[in-house]
Amino acid sequence: MQKWLDSIRRWSYYRGSSLLAPVINLLVFQLVVLAAAYLWFVQRTKIPLLSLILSLIIITLLTLAVLLQERKSFKIKKAEKRRRIGRDYLKNKIKQLNQDEFKWQVAQLLLKIKGINDIQDQEYFLETSLHGRKTAVGIYHADYEDEVPPPTLAEFLNQAALEGYTQALFITSGTYTDKCRALADKKSSMKIQLMDLEDMLDYMEQTGLFPDENTIDRLIDREISSGNKKLQLIKKHLLMPKRIRTYLVYSLLFLVLSRIFGNMLIYYTLVSVFFLAMAVFTWLFNYKNQDRPGKSKSLLDPPSAGSRQGS
Repeated sequence: MQKWLDSIRRWSYYRGSSLLAPVINLLVFQLVVLAAAYLWFVQRTKIPLLSLILSLIIITLLTLAVLLQERKSFKIKKAEKRRRIGRDYLKNKIKQLNQDEFKWQVAQLLLKIKGINDIQDQEYFLETSLHGRKTAVGIYHADYEDEVPPPTLAEFLNQAALEGYTQALFITSGTYTDKCRALADKKSSMKIQLMDLEDMLDYMEQTGLFPDENTIDRLIDREISSGNKKLQLIKKHLLMPKRIRTYLVYSLLFLVLSRIFGNMLIYYTLVSVFFLAMAVFTWLFNYKNQDRPGKSKSLLDPPSAGSRQGS
């Protein structure tokens, strides 16, 4: 049972809305299309039973198309959110590293990249062989949104050129300014690649250094429970005050339909009552949870008797 509930919570998290919202939207869509199709077929065939059968066939096909599209959209949203969670997790881990730990992490990443065979620690930077060419690897550890100082990059490039390197790689946990990129473009005698944190995360994802599925599941469960997202989503999508008018319109719509289609009177009446109940419940929910300002003492309020005695 708990696993089933966890699956429902994750489904709502991936989709960005509660499970009840798309179910209600699909139900309304089916009922409206069914009524329109039935009315159209009755006018054409004059046979109620045949019209109902044809309408149900159309509803089935349209529902299947909607569900297939929803499934495709859900898979995309799920992959995007799981990827974002994993990348945010790695960003936070990298931010917590010191200079030596970040250097070690970069070395581990480089060893995973195809074409790199060995890494040596030189005096000013790392040295590796990338596709058979000796490559200088500069490292600058910073907070995620901090920029690499251009003098730091210039010093690395000049030192690498002085020692005869024709290929260089500079990796940072921060970002690059336009001036840094201009410096790299000016070194025509050297092939230079600048990697920021986002590039680093891309390579970590490609080389198997990404968090595993169980870790991502735990991170998602923690994010869901930390903000009580389920209640927030229900309140946001279903119990907002503006939904009251929508529920009342739906209730009136199906009440009218129940009068038009006598053979479906009970069905449409029940749906109408359901939306009316939703409108009442939403109104009660917002009335109960609305802010009720209590009496607060103003700076201009006279002091109480006790405070006079103590002064």
